[in-house]
Amino acid sequence: MKKISLVLLCVATNFLLMTSVLAAPLRLSDMADILPEWPVAASEAGGRFILSDSPEDVEREGILYQDKVKGEVRLFFHHVNVMSEKKRIVAMLFNSGSVSAKVEVLRYGVSGPDLDYLRAGRAIQGEYLRADKQYKIDLAPGKSVLLPTGKSFPALSPQMILTGMIDFRTDQEVRLVVAAIPEQGDPASLVSLYDVVPVARWKPHLRGSFAHGDRLLIGKRAYDPAVDGAVAITIGDGEIDTFLEGRDVTNGKAVRNQGNYGIVYRILIPTTGKGKVRCYLNPRGGVYAGWVAVKTKLEHRVIGTPSKTLSFGADTLAAFELISEFAAGESLWVTMSPPGASNLPVRLMLVPTP
Repeated sequence: MKKISLVLLCVATNFLLMTSVLAAPLRLSDMADILPEWPVAASEAGGRFILSDSPEDVEREGILYQDKVKGEVRLFFHHVNVMSEKKRIVAMLFNSGSVSAKVEVLRYGVSGPDLDYLRAGRAIQGEYLRADKQYKIDLAPGKSVLLPTGKSFPALSPQMILTGMIDFRTDQEVRLVVAAIPEQGDPASLVSLYDVVPVARWKPHLRGSFAHGDRLLIGKRAYDPAVDGAVAITIGDGEIDTFLEGRDVTNGKAVRNQGNYGIVYRILIPTTGKGKVRCYLNPRGGVYAGWVAVKTKLEHRVIGTPSKTLSFGADTLAAFELISEFAAGESLWVTMSPPGASNLPVRLMLVPTP
């Protein structure tokens, strides 16, 4: 009886939503809290993922995280200098092997030093999604290189943040290091002097190594706006969309990426039927500032979320950004990643358009 009642409730909810949309459309704010979840199949993909976000507030120089990597890798780092003097946050590769490592940087976004953490977290998303910066490195044995190569790493004044997201691949095992170092001096020489800084106490253990850095969400069936009504897909809540699990190799502890920061979501929503569909992004956890890449038959663009202000979603569940309007029968691709300093979860809302 309970299952039958639940099915009837879902049917009734969608019937009421569709009736309202076709007659006197509900406001988005009226829909947001009652939308049924659209079924998606979730799977992990992509190469190794390295997260360096604990301690977020860096109180001393040292290695913030390190691991040995080979193949496809994504690094996401997010650190604030809370020391009394200027410091640098650097990401580096070290080749301690006997042959050269061929490294290819595929895409990246790295902020400048910033006192506005939301702005820094948002900035790297747009740069990363545009993916217009690629280059190769021949890393000789015994040598090291900064990531990304050629980008200046200006010192961070107290309370400034540096955050970044870098995809690369390497054909040999190399050591990847994120470290806090003095304003002056050779980074490689300085890093060799340091131990690993312990994780922050009383805060989530947001650093570690994970098997994969991409999450694929694919609709289990084609969405028909005339039949299915308005629906939602939840991202980054830890329940409907689970948090990625990995391990901190510096201390052996199991970790969860609470918020799935740095994970790239690749979302495919096939549709059928007639009419048009609007897709909105709706922050559900608080203030949010990011970008998404959207692809349909007729468009392929990168859109700010939100598009006209730095952030949205503060003190409200009724904030929305229209990211695409397309004809039923097309497929919608959305690529996005939870931005550093923003709050999760968020939802994609699919809404029939008369």
